[in-house]
Amino acid sequence: MQQSILRDLGILLGIFGLIWLGASLFSFYPEDPQLLSIEREQKLGDAYVDLVLLNPMFQELENEKIDSSIQVIGDRLSGGLNQSEFDYRFIVFDSEMINAFTLPGGNILISTGLIGFSESPEELAAVIAHEMGHVEERHVVARLIKELGIEILTSGDPYVLGEVTGMLTSTRFDRKQEEEADLFACHLLEDSNIEPRTLATVFRRLEQETGNELLEHFEIISTHPNFRSRIRDVLSYLPEDDFTVEPFTMDWEEIKSGL
Repeated sequence: MQQSILRDLGILLGIFGLIWLGASLFSFYPEDPQLLSIEREQKLGDAYVDLVLLNPMFQELENEKIDSSIQVIGDRLSGGLNQSEFDYRFIVFDSEMINAFTLPGGNILISTGLIGFSESPEELAAVIAHEMGHVEERHVVARLIKELGIEILTSGDPYVLGEVTGMLTSTRFDRKQEEEADLFACHLLEDSNIEPRTLATVFRRLEQETGNELLEHFEIISTHPNFRSRIRDVLSYLPEDDFTVEPFTMDWEEIKSGL
């Protein structure tokens, strides 16, 4: 009798163990960005960029001087990457919103409002470095796979593409992802000879502007109430002893006057 009870108990424990294992796999598997290859991500990213730029809210700015300046900043940061599988594309869109967001495949959109808000090219570089963190950590793809599933995401259905595009322009990352992007940005800024704690300066100034409706959709500040802890974490980041700063030589105020 006792052996029978123990046997039945063992079977039940085994069943519960399998249920727990299945639940654990279900919790983590759908969010795995490795389900989507880099090549496939870049192709999807190109399609999403085209759709986003069709929206009047995200009309691409045609300004050679601004584009050239952003490319200088982007090239400096790209050069600071030890290794990347992405071909970065930096796109400026004409909007008073203080905003920047990442699309799949290394596409980063930057608003003219953010350029105007930035008091130096280094401040803008800090924000772009944060967005590059989301790219390299593949946070966007992870979120989309978690919310939609790999089959829907890669279906190629025009309606799905349109809906996903709407999601991408209002992406909200979780606390862990934002902290990972912050740390990545600090390392990248240091490797690019830009003071990494400039990111904390940007955070502080953004925090002061959080009552501004133009900041409503800026993903970088979407994780309140832990914004203060992110500022503290960035300020506690100490570059290596041999770190040197190489300021950008562009006339930032003259560049911003063309907005």
